[in-house]
Amino acid sequence: MLTTEFSLPPIKAERSPSYCSQFSTGPANMSYTVEHHFMGPSSYRKARPASVSSSGFHSQRRRLTYSQPSSVDSLETFNGDMTRKSEKEILQALNDRFAGYIDKVRNLEMHNRNLEAEAAALRQSQAGRASVGEHYERELGDLRGLLQQLTGEKARAALEHEHLEEDIQHLRVRLEDEARNREELEAAARAMKKYVEECRLVRLELDKKLHALEEEAVFLKKNHEEEVVELMAQIQNAQVSFDLRDTLKADVTTALREIRAQLDSHASKSAVHAEEWFKGELDQKGGESLLNAQKSQQIAEYRRQLQSRTIELETLRGTKESLERQHMEKICAFILQETINQLDNELKTTKWEMASQLKDYQELLNVKMALDIEIAAYRKLLEGEENRFVSGGGPYSYLESRVSAHLKVKAEEISDTVIVEEQTDETQKDLNFACCAP
Repeated sequence: MLTTEFSLPPIKAERSPSYCSQFSTGPANMSYTVEHHFMGPSSYRKARPASVSSSGFHSQRRRLTYSQPSSVDSLETFNGDMTRKSEKEILQALNDRFAGYIDKVRNLEMHNRNLEAEAAALRQSQAGRASVGEHYERELGDLRGLLQQLTGEKARAALEHEHLEEDIQHLRVRLEDEARNREELEAAARAMKKYVEECRLVRLELDKKLHALEEEAVFLKKNHEEEVVELMAQIQNAQVSFDLRDTLKADVTTALREIRAQLDSHASKSAVHAEEWFKGELDQKGGESLLNAQKSQQIAEYRRQLQSRTIELETLRGTKESLERQHMEKICAFILQETINQLDNELKTTKWEMASQLKDYQELLNVKMALDIEIAAYRKLLEGEENRFVSGGGPYSYLESRVSAHLKVKAEEISDTVIVEEQTDETQKDLNFACCAP
């Protein structure tokens, strides 16, 4: 704490050599204060020796005795001259000091106005910073709540992201397996198409052979019938004898029967063989067509599975994009947390700056109060001087008023210092509490 103690220096007036030679009574009366010059003629009967009091003022407590009552008038005249001369010098000194005090008072008043302006500016800045601090506190509370919420969501999203990564890895393996199976099925389908085309060509070739055989059978049958007709005509037109005719008739009939039997057996065998071959081919083609139908169903089933896997893959891609967006949001939340920490640090720095400024302001306020006290003391002293000269009071009452005023000023200064210290301690406690508050 800044405390200012002051006391006016005592105003001493040294005696002239002649005055000292006439009234010197020993080493105890070497100097006199202003009281000696302001006490009048009766002071020679009640002179006091010079001593220094606790307040810094000198007083006279020496008693002087004179043995020549006839020289009282001359001494009073000489004392009056010296008193007037000393009063002029004292008034001149007081005027000089009063002018200096007035200049000092003006400077101090100007300094006080500057200090008041600075104090008002500090109060405004403190109020603005307090409102800004409250606004920051509210925003920090909201941001802390948002940060906790985002932290929980981040943990849940991280867990979901891990599960989805596992699912994506499993689906990726399944997709690779399905892609290999699809390639194998497509290769099998291409081979099956090639085989079906070959079977179709073979069937066309066999149909052509069947048509040729049918035409050949018709041609042979027709040729056989023509030969039979020619033979019957030859038999009817032949001129043979009866026996020979009977014999030839029997031989021709037998031969014709044998030929017919051979042709019938050959035709039946060919028909049976062709029927069996066609049935075998039809059964084979039916089995192949059934196998082709099964393969077609498998291909359709694989296509449906491929479509479902494609849909799942698109869904997983969308999930991956959403997770990437959530990851970016978490990054933004982290950046926001960094910003919050930076704002916290700036807020703490601002609070410490406010504390230092308040401390400086308190010191300036203490200086101002000390200067006000000093100015008031000077003003009271000057008023006391003016009242003394106006009223013509004795120096003893003036010194008592000076001592009482000095003691009163000291008491006021001590009480003001205690109050300022208490206010400073309370302000420091408030600042420490504000700085320690989250």
